[in-house]
Amino acid sequence: MMHKGLLSVAAALIGTLALATPAPAQDSALQGFTINAGIFYPSKKSVRDASEDIWFSVDLGYTFQTSEPTASGYYYDLGASVGYKGAGDTYYIPVHLTFTGYLNEQFFYRAGAGVGFPKSGDAAFSYAVELGYNFNAGTTPIALTVGYAGIQRGDVNGITVGLQFKF
Repeated sequence: MMHKGLLSVAAALIGTLALATPAPAQDSALQGFTINAGIFYPSKKSVRDASEDIWFSVDLGYTFQTSEPTASGYYYDLGASVGYKGAGDTYYIPVHLTFTGYLNEQFFYRAGAGVGFPKSGDAAFSYAVELGYNFNAGTTPIALTVGYAGIQRGDVNGITVGLQFKF
């Protein structure tokens, strides 16, 4: 029961953040939603043996604040995300606040921290770190991401690889 209540509160928080309007100095074109879909490879063999070797991974993110670029082109944004990592009957749902640093037009890094809701067990601290490379397919901004995500209990940690679409 507590999982559903906490998940509802987290979803309401992300929805509220999505409605926040950017400050006048911010470029609203840099803000908005991203979806990252790919795979999650659990690092523990016991987890892979109990479920599957490769899990499905998806994250929906929202950028609500973007900094002004420096002279070298570096800027960052702040956001929130909710995701799903799972296969079959085993999964967890991470809800994170995120910090993304853009080194230039192509390369970025992201760190997220928040709460993870596993199917079995109590909610626990959850985290994710990833590196990304932006490229365009026509007019659609697309990025390839590689990272590591997990939950404090240590039973569902692993490598992520995904494609991120911005809209």
